[in-house]
Amino acid sequence: PGIADLRKGENQMIRPALPSLILALAAGIGCSRPDIEVLHTLSPMPMEAAKPTLPRTSMALEVMPVRLPETLQRPQLVVQVSPGTLGLLETHRWGNGLDKDIQRVLVENLSMLLGIDTVVAYPYGDRVKATHRLEVDVHRLDGRPGGTLTLQATWMVAHLHGGQALVFRRSTLQRPVQGQDAQALVAAHNLILGDLSRDIAAELAALALNPVKGP
Repeated sequence: PGIADLRKGENQMIRPALPSLILALAAGIGCSRPDIEVLHTLSPMPMEAAKPTLPRTSMALEVMPVRLPETLQRPQLVVQVSPGTLGLLETHRWGNGLDKDIQRVLVENLSMLLGIDTVVAYPYGDRVKATHRLEVDVHRLDGRPGGTLTLQATWMVAHLHGGQALVFRRSTLQRPVQGQDAQALVAAHNLILGDLSRDIAAELAALALNPVKGP
């Protein structure tokens, strides 16, 4: 109970996670009933860890909706059961939707890292007269308590109004999951998104220092 079989998604199969894993996660939140639903949200990096990478600039950035693979387009936390096989934790869910949470955290992280307030989520670019847009396509984001979380994504920075791509990169990142419960898995998500944010901020800083004119 508490784990659902789902159809095959892209190149990865989702199947029930190990019952022992579910019991361990329930125990990790101080819960003796594995049927109680727990909602999780992602958090931006602490302000003290997000030192601006460039002086304040006129750059304004609109972060587009984050694209996720089919395997992650669901409210449940996804865990790696074995190589190539994923499982769902029915009682541990994303409270805001994983795609929206990733977009929100990227906005907050990049604003802190760049030291500017003009980083917003789509569709609010007009409010800050956005000059650039960021698109992120997540291809993989999975791990398990006590294991390793892996993020694979491609991302692009372009001029907001019909400009060609100024930066196109692929990031492959890993973080150990420091614990045996769902909170540890969520914490690893926060850290790995911080790593991705630093990669993106470094490229944005370079663009700000060496601007390329739009069309």
